[in-house]
Amino acid sequence: MHILKAAVATLVLLAPQTLAARDVAVVIDQQDYRSLEDLPRDARISSMANALRKSEFEVIEVKNATLSELRAALFTLNSTTDNGADRVVIVVRGHLLSDPRQTWLLSQEARAPDRFDIGAKALPIPLFDEALDAAAGRAVLALIQDPRPIEDVDGLDFETLTYTPLQGTTVLKGSSRDVQAALNNLLAEGGTTRQIERGIDDLEVTGFVSGSVAFTPREPTEARSDNRDISRDSGEVAFWNAVREIGSDAALRSYLERYPNGQFAANAKGLLSQRENDREARLKEREEALNLSREQRRDVQRDLSLLGFDPRGIDGVFGPATRSAISAWQDTQGREAHGYLDRDQLQVMQEFALRRAAELEEEARRRREIEDARDRAFWQDTGARNTEAGYRSYLKEFPDGLFADIAREELDTIEAERRAEMDARERAAWDEAREKNTVQSYRAFLNAHPDGVFADAAKTRIDQLTNESDNNEETRKRLQAAENAVAGNSAVRLLVENRLRSLGFDTGKVDGAFDRDARRAIRRFQKSRDLSVTGFVDQQTMVQLLLGR
Repeated sequence: MHILKAAVATLVLLAPQTLAARDVAVVIDQQDYRSLEDLPRDARISSMANALRKSEFEVIEVKNATLSELRAALFTLNSTTDNGADRVVIVVRGHLLSDPRQTWLLSQEARAPDRFDIGAKALPIPLFDEALDAAAGRAVLALIQDPRPIEDVDGLDFETLTYTPLQGTTVLKGSSRDVQAALNNLLAEGGTTRQIERGIDDLEVTGFVSGSVAFTPREPTEARSDNRDISRDSGEVAFWNAVREIGSDAALRSYLERYPNGQFAANAKGLLSQRENDREARLKEREEALNLSREQRRDVQRDLSLLGFDPRGIDGVFGPATRSAISAWQDTQGREAHGYLDRDQLQVMQEFALRRAAELEEEARRRREIEDARDRAFWQDTGARNTEAGYRSYLKEFPDGLFADIAREELDTIEAERRAEMDARERAAWDEAREKNTVQSYRAFLNAHPDGVFADAAKTRIDQLTNESDNNEETRKRLQAAENAVAGNSAVRLLVENRLRSLGFDTGKVDGAFDRDARRAIRRFQKSRDLSVTGFVDQQTMVQLLLGR
């Protein structure tokens, strides 16, 4: 235990100077357990730690550690390698168990582990990935499998250790004898991961294996310790060689993150730029092979909008906004977000959109049933009593309701009777207000005749016009512009009116004119779909109208 505490304390003191720790190693030996069977004592583990020290590694040596002590050692390792490292070696010996996703190292206090509580008793091996990634190309993880495994563990395996290494990490699995021999090969001057198995029969080596990236440089140790610039340059060259060996975009970006102004930065940026251009050309060709028509592209934009990704218009043109929407959808699907579609993605998107359309239709049906029931109940409490107050109360709550026409006809009759009784001045003022039919005209009437026969009627009309959202000229122009963008010609307007009628909304005469009856039908449809109720057809309204296209 004292080995762990001394090592961690020393490394914590060094943390502010982490740039000096260019070669870092962790050697973990869990041989004594409180409840589980102990592992045989193995002097090779300490020998490996000493060999690493002789090779100028900062060594964190951990022995018989609890879970909290293992985590402390991991924290120290990550802090030490936070600004990068030339070489990282992690040697792990102890009871190792795997579930289908990862391998775990049991802590000293662990007892009777199973797949449900393993996380409270063991350290996941992938937690070392952060430190290993700091020295990609010269990063080694050695898992020493002991001849005394734990057997009969529910849902966990001791024979096959599950671990997927990051790019640039070399993984060794075998006995302490084989791992020690492999480490000696690596620490020899000019040693590479390609030579790691030299003279070893039973060692399993996976991950990054290269004969061109030297794990241990050929220059003398004194030169490395006395001249930091030479060390820094050799470290960068070694890292660049590893990046070229790996060859992936992620490796190139990793180099640029570590050496943004490095001697190979221009090369890395050039390679990434060239690959990006080539990649985009391939993606574009793959989408063009679909031969999508203008209408099919509109369908894609409708599907995107339906799924919550705004293409900023349904015009059949895949501009930046549509590409961005496709990218966002791809990202939520766990796909590479590049903004171009292939046949498989197109089919998946269509299936998702159809499913979402069915969900929206069902939601709208249920919402309309509830709203209609509330409408009828309110009518029974108000308009069905055949009073002026009842009609006005109903229209205030349901201006586009099921009984709105009946209420208005009855009020017209009442108003006609009153008009015959009113004096000529008030009658002329009322006729003028109705002819203009604006909020301002009715307010002017109320100012002149606050207690007039038609005062209540004027207030009702003000409420109706305010609800219709088109009384404000600026608002009306904005809504009209949005409508013109998606339903700007009579053919599309006829399509909208026919679609509304097929869904049970009365548009009056189907002529593509979008008169008062059509506006009311649009408002009722928007309300049933939980859309913004304006009476004007915008992109979202059009998308949901065409769900059953």
